[in-house]
Amino acid sequence: MINNTFNLIFPQIDELVNQSFTVTSFSYRSPRTGNTSQTLVLPTYEILRRSDLSSNMQFITSKLKSLGFIPFLRAHPTQESRGLLFILPMNERMLDTKQNLKTPAVLFAFTVLSVIFSGINIWRTLRQIEPGLDLIVTIGLYLIGIMGIVGIHELGHLVASRLHGINASWPYFIPNPFSFGTFGAFITQKSPSKSKNALFDVGLSGPIFGFVVALIFTIWGLFLSFTVSNLPKIGEDIFFTNFLQFNSPTRYRIPLFELLAFLIFPNTFYESEIILHPLALAGYIGLLLTGLNLIPMGQTDGGHIARSLTSEKNHRVVTYISAGVLTILGFWFFAILLLLMYSQTGHPGPLDDISSVSNSRKLITILGLVLTVLCLPFPVEIYTWIINLFT
Repeated sequence: MINNTFNLIFPQIDELVNQSFTVTSFSYRSPRTGNTSQTLVLPTYEILRRSDLSSNMQFITSKLKSLGFIPFLRAHPTQESRGLLFILPMNERMLDTKQNLKTPAVLFAFTVLSVIFSGINIWRTLRQIEPGLDLIVTIGLYLIGIMGIVGIHELGHLVASRLHGINASWPYFIPNPFSFGTFGAFITQKSPSKSKNALFDVGLSGPIFGFVVALIFTIWGLFLSFTVSNLPKIGEDIFFTNFLQFNSPTRYRIPLFELLAFLIFPNTFYESEIILHPLALAGYIGLLLTGLNLIPMGQTDGGHIARSLTSEKNHRVVTYISAGVLTILGFWFFAILLLLMYSQTGHPGPLDDISSVSNSRKLITILGLVLTVLCLPFPVEIYTWIINLFT
C-alpha cells in the first residue's frame, strides 16, 4: 500500500501532480479495477482528461523518476472525461541501470556454434544433390543469414527502446542445434513504455528491421538456388530435406517467398524442383519469424502493436482470436505457450494508457497488416485452397 518513503516525499509528489493536471480527488485504489475493495491499492489521483495530457505525463514521469516513483495513467471505469493517475514506487529492476553483458555474450557464442552445426547438416544434405558445394561458403552464408536477420530484428527493438528512453537489455539469443540453429532472440525491458507511441514503435521496429534484411537475403539466396529436373533420393532421416526442397508437401507456404521464387524462376517454377540455397532458407526462416512475431497475441511484437491501438479488454479478445488462428495454421504448441505466458503476466500496457497513438502510426499499421499476411506461414493445404479460391 503506502510506505514511509512515500509519506516523506508526498508533498513534492502532490505538488507536481497538481501543477501538471486538474485534480478532482485523491484516494487509494486498485490499479486493476479502480475500486477500493482490493488488497493491492495505490495512491491515486482522479484527473480531468485535457488536451495536454500526453505532454504532462512525459514531464511528470521524468520528475517522479528522480524521486524513485513512477506514474501510470488509466481510463476512469465510469467517467470518460476523467482518468486515474496511480503513483507506484520504482522497484529495484527499474532502478538498475547496469547491463548484463556476460550472459548475452555467452548465449550469442553458443548460438553461433549452433548455427554453424546446422549449417554443416545443410551442407551434408545439399552435397547429395550438388557434390561440388563448398563447405565454408555454405556455412558462412547461412550463418550470416540467420544471425543477421535475428540480430537486426532485435537491434530494431533496441534502437526504438533507446530512442524512447526505455531501459532494455542486450539481445538474448537462444541456441537450437537440432533444427535451424536458433529459436530466435529477445530483449527484456527493465522499465515500461511511457506512451502508446513508444509501445507501438518498440513492437513494430523489430519486424520491420528484420523483414528488410530477410527480404534481401531471400532474393539473394533464391538467385543462388538451382533447379533439378530429376531430384535424386535424399535420406529421409535428414531434417533439412523438406525445407530445402521448394515443392516439399510438408513445408509451410509463405506468400511473399512463393511470389519471389516465381519471379526469379518463371520458366521452371512448375516444371522443375527448386533446391534452396542455405541463404534462401535463412531468408525463408526470417520471413516466417516476421509473420509469427506480428501475430497480435499477448506480448509478441504484434501484441505490443495491438495493445498500443486498443484497450486491455480488447487486446485480450484479440489474443484469444489470434491463438485460434495459430492453432488452425498448425502452430498449436506456440499458441498454448503464448497463452500460458499471457495468463501469468497479461500485458502491462504503457504508462499513459489514455493518450492515443499518432495518426501517422495508425497509417503505418496498414503496413504491419500487409507484412503479416505476406509473411504468415500457411500449411500447404490451406495455401492451395486460398490460391484456388482466387484463380
